[in-house]
Amino acid sequence: MSKKKILFIYPSSYDSQNRLIKSRKSFVPSRTLPYLAALTPRSYETRIIDELMDDLTFDEDVDLVALTGMLRHIPRAIDIAKEFQKRGVPSLIGGVGAFSLRNMVEESGAFESFIIGEVDETWQEILHDFEAGQLKRRYECATPPELSGLPPARFDLLNMKKYMRSFVNAKDPLVLIETSRGCPHNCSFCLVTRYFGKKMRYRPIGEVVDEIKYQGAKHIMFTDDNIAINPARARELFQAIKPLGIQWLGQFESRMIESPELLRLAAESGCRTAFVGIESIDKNNLVSIDKHQSARLDFKDVVNGFKEAGMDLFASLIFGMDHDTAEIIDRTIEQSIELNIDAIIPWMLTPIPGTACYDDFKKDNRLTHENYSLYDFFHPAIRTKQMSTAEFEEHYWQGLRRFYSLPSILLRAWRGRKLNVTWFLCSLYFHQQVKRGLHPFAGYS
Repeated sequence: MSKKKILFIYPSSYDSQNRLIKSRKSFVPSRTLPYLAALTPRSYETRIIDELMDDLTFDEDVDLVALTGMLRHIPRAIDIAKEFQKRGVPSLIGGVGAFSLRNMVEESGAFESFIIGEVDETWQEILHDFEAGQLKRRYECATPPELSGLPPARFDLLNMKKYMRSFVNAKDPLVLIETSRGCPHNCSFCLVTRYFGKKMRYRPIGEVVDEIKYQGAKHIMFTDDNIAINPARARELFQAIKPLGIQWLGQFESRMIESPELLRLAAESGCRTAFVGIESIDKNNLVSIDKHQSARLDFKDVVNGFKEAGMDLFASLIFGMDHDTAEIIDRTIEQSIELNIDAIIPWMLTPIPGTACYDDFKKDNRLTHENYSLYDFFHPAIRTKQMSTAEFEEHYWQGLRRFYSLPSILLRAWRGRKLNVTWFLCSLYFHQQVKRGLHPFAGYS
């Protein structure tokens, strides 16, 4: 008896001209689909297509299609499902993007089933119903799943050569590992708490270590939204991974500078890069998005705190908040250069359906469009309070060009005690992207 075939698809998205975006390479893969493939019994034949880079033909020999993606991918996911629907192949969809646009997803009629929330404990039920020809319209996990017993993600189903390589060793892929889910904060622009809940759930540290060993990777990206939110647990995790000799990057919140010993332990365990959601240098902005935990901290202190611990700093910034002016955008860029930040990723404030931020902008009639393919955080979607849209875009892109100009890159490279090869090369790539009018995270060309 031949195996039934499941095709997992991470859709691409459309540009402003409604053209499908394609690229030769990308930064990091989705962990969701390799993990879902790992949950699938080997009695099925499974494949993963990352449509940004991989070709998709709708005459694929498959029995079931499963899709997931972020907000901007959902319009394309609907189109894909409709094409398979014409050919009699059922499609399922789940994930954060579909959760955000649940009305659009369900009203499209393109999907046999809509999975709401985390799928860990419902996937076997879904497969059973599929075998019986009785897929339900909706599946929803009643309570968030515990994270013990998770199988190692099946990155073997991806061509990892198409994703970002460590600049230290070009043959070594960057592998994504999850150690927790949830976030106790409730920032108004973020969907994490609504999707994963405020209660933190942790994967047993021994299982995290086992997966790192299983994947055989020396360069790891931890996907946790805040790797050190629980200091005692973080300390135990860092001590456990230190003997593995890995290099890793993870997401931290700004107030971690108040725990310098823990930051040093993270660095000693192999943390080379801290991705920090600084968001804004303006305290009124931070209060306006309910990021009170960061509002009392000074931008300079945050930057220096991570650097003194021995980490490179990758700062996430959001422009377009209600207290942002052209002067604040310009000053943020200048301070980022002066403080020798290794890399910045500025995003445009983009209200995500399902968040308080979206509700407020919708109520105040400040959304400029609802073309969700362009809700990618580098196309304007709102009317800013202190600037026209044109002025906002001008200073946003001017700031990107300024930070990733060759003089700025060289200045920051030579200010250090030694040349940081990793971020020097990365910044040169970002320079090329920005020079071509592309956001640094728009994918490799």
